[in-house]
Amino acid sequence: MSSALPANPKVSVIIPIYGKAGDLPRLVDALQAQSIRPHEIILVDSSPKPIDNPPPGTRLVKNPVDVALSWDYNLGAKEATGDYILNMQQDCVPEDKGALERMLNQLHEVPGRVSVVALVTLPMENFRQYNFWGQVLMARWIGRIRQGISGKFDLHRADVYRSIGCYNTAQFHFAGEDMDLFMRLSQKGEVFVSDVEIIHYHFQSLKTGWQHLFRKHYQVAESFGALFRTWGFGLRRIPYAGHWTHHLAKYLYCLVPLLFVPGLTWPAALAIVVGSNLSNMESWRVKSWKTWAYLPGFNVYLFFVGFVGTAVGLLTGKQRYSQNK
Repeated sequence: MSSALPANPKVSVIIPIYGKAGDLPRLVDALQAQSIRPHEIILVDSSPKPIDNPPPGTRLVKNPVDVALSWDYNLGAKEATGDYILNMQQDCVPEDKGALERMLNQLHEVPGRVSVVALVTLPMENFRQYNFWGQVLMARWIGRIRQGISGKFDLHRADVYRSIGCYNTAQFHFAGEDMDLFMRLSQKGEVFVSDVEIIHYHFQSLKTGWQHLFRKHYQVAESFGALFRTWGFGLRRIPYAGHWTHHLAKYLYCLVPLLFVPGLTWPAALAIVVGSNLSNMESWRVKSWKTWAYLPGFNVYLFFVGFVGTAVGLLTGKQRYSQNK
């Protein structure tokens, strides 16, 4: 039997902000307008220059450790007093006023369910505002994505979430922490992907260059190596990681040694060129002459950047590289 939703569920919302309050008023208004209002909204600021005037109805917690989002989420969980933890990012907004209530009901409708996470939508109108390389970077995230845990609208039972130590900051610094959290929570019960939608506006204040894509790709690839060392093929249980393009490049990494085998060099090279472009096929939706001029070769370079990053993560079992720090 399912457990009944308490009459007055206490939900602690945790939002890392890093010295920026630009999108907060919109998000705070949307949360306070929910049919079940949050018990508390905790803003965690690890910036050297934290904000001075948090929006009304919020509580500011300053984090002296300036590393990554997961440190802020973990500190917020320590400060929270609710029975549920809702991790969010400040550039996200729930689709309607009933989003939180529906997710709470979904959390209680099945025995053993420990977390409920929302679908994530990047609006096309925001995507069109990015420059060319920004669009290439974000092309995979257009529309409604069944992502799994993302930190954008993730609801957890607080006791279960704390029992596993929240985010694993010892192993994952800047990427891979969401997938690792999904796997560890799944050992305690079901992590359910809801039909509730969260709008992720993801405004880009800086112009993205091709170097940014290389750094981001290495960062994510390093996390995959560390994740695979820890969880192996069990990673297929993660919703977004089940997408075939997400893993194609990883299978192609096995071809790299063949580049040095006489007689197999050219077949292996051809397979890598074709496969690397298929593994990043969402980038081909970018409507620009640069797509055809740059991407065929660029995707091959990305493949080898990913190969190196994955190898490092696999050898060390940790993700340490940051594109920003």
